[in-house]
Amino acid sequence: MRALISEHMVASRHTSAHVTSFTEIDFTRVARIRASKRAEFEAATGQKLTYMPFIIKAVTQGLQAFPVMNSSVAGTNIIYRKQINIGVAVALDWGLIVPVIKHADDLSLSGITRALNDLAARARAKKLSPEEVQEGTFTITNPGVFGSLMGTPIINQPQVAILGVGAIEKRPKILPGADGEDTIAIRTCAYFSISFDHRIIDGAIADQFLAFLKKTIETFPETGL
Repeated sequence: MRALISEHMVASRHTSAHVTSFTEIDFTRVARIRASKRAEFEAATGQKLTYMPFIIKAVTQGLQAFPVMNSSVAGTNIIYRKQINIGVAVALDWGLIVPVIKHADDLSLSGITRALNDLAARARAKKLSPEEVQEGTFTITNPGVFGSLMGTPIINQPQVAILGVGAIEKRPKILPGADGEDTIAIRTCAYFSISFDHRIIDGAIADQFLAFLKKTIETFPETGL
């Protein structure tokens, strides 16, 4: 597995013109929704509700809005993928594997949660089939689960972009008050990074995609569950 990962990562660096952009996203609204709905959601579905399904949901909408982020490269051709298949990197004791949630844009938040939890559990138990780690069109990696603030992930070929999710934690932020004055508030925030293939994607598009994720997560509807 280490040899395969090494080969894949080195080949990606040699293939794609890697550039990484960053943004900070306020998860306070999502944190409140999650806290208020968590017990009800877990009782109804039997699934643990983490932040990742909210992120995946926002990503699927972002890929629909910016389809080049969901494309791939074949020789001198750009292939625009109709399917949105989200790979989520899972750290194992012996390496790394990326199970894929197929047709993620067709799933509700609860559907994404079920698929994510099932794939991650079976990945750690070595029970994934080969088909379940194939045909991904976009990848998310979550170093934040280990406390990392941000990173510059390597693109998962033949995809053209990968999202890195930093630690979701409480931070002091300066916010405008009701009368226009500055106030200090405690907010739940995370840094997101997007590594993209500059051969295909310009920085403006990648940054617009990040801005879309930021707005979508920060205005996530309470009825979105």
